[in-house]
Amino acid sequence: MPDDVAISIPSELDEKLSRLASARGKSKSRLVCEALAEFVVSEEAFAAAVAEGRAAVDAGDVIDHDEVMREVDALLARKK
Repeated sequence: MPDDVAISIPSELDEKLSRLASARGKSKSRLVCEALAEFVVSEEAFAAAVAEGRAAVDAGDVIDHDEVMREVDALLARKK
């Protein structure tokens, strides 16, 4: 069985959560758990992307900012 976690949220947010839970036919706890699961997945993906970027920098696998801007400018010029 999962560990219980107690949190405090502002009353206005709690009211909104109650309305949303009612509209979706779910408990507030279920909605909070689903939202937290999405947040954790997103944060893990972000942390992995940052680690990947740092590894690329450490390996010298980067493109100079000026080169990127030249490429962007060239793409934009072709769109006109």
